[in-house]
Amino acid sequence: MVIKKRNLGQVKLVQLQPHGLIIKTPSGYLYEATRRLEVEELIISERGIEATTPTGKHILDIHHLNHPEKAYDKDDLISIGFTSHYQAMREQFGKHMEDGVAGENIIIENKQEIWLEDLGSQIFIENSKTGHLTILDQIQIANPCEEFSHFAASNQDERLSADKLKATLQFLSNGRRGFLMLLSAGQEPAIIRRGDLVYTVN
Repeated sequence: MVIKKRNLGQVKLVQLQPHGLIIKTPSGYLYEATRRLEVEELIISERGIEATTPTGKHILDIHHLNHPEKAYDKDDLISIGFTSHYQAMREQFGKHMEDGVAGENIIIENKQEIWLEDLGSQIFIENSKTGHLTILDQIQIANPCEEFSHFAASNQDERLSADKLKATLQFLSNGRRGFLMLLSAGQEPAIIRRGDLVYTVN
């Protein structure tokens, strides 16, 4: 059997969420994209994402199983997004939809929009310095929430009507908002950096 690689692009940026991006205010819940933290490299383990800042501070992503604010299931530990989807979001909503505002851990440079069927059952990230392969699997769609939809549509103050909210959620669905996955079982913790090559095989 011939195994073919499909290039998904190169890692453009890596980031994590020290705290959640949805905050409670007197007027309700808001999406706050500035709570993301871009870093030089991520450490991925079976428990989630973590990083060390240039000042030596060790930080857990909020989806990490050891994070004290962890409030989700165990199937959302790692998230990826694509620059092509952000380009589509900018065309739809405006310039504030810069790469990474949805909070995915790994943003991959690709001119083509990538959907669930393009990813297969696993993706491979090849470390640009060492050649080490990191395998991510159990891929699923990251569904958009209402707060992110209001942020995307620049309507956090007045909130969207039911019809406009539905249309916005539909536009952000099917993977445009990103994908969730886990480190494939049995792997040692791995480092992911900008410039790493990402691909799938079939």
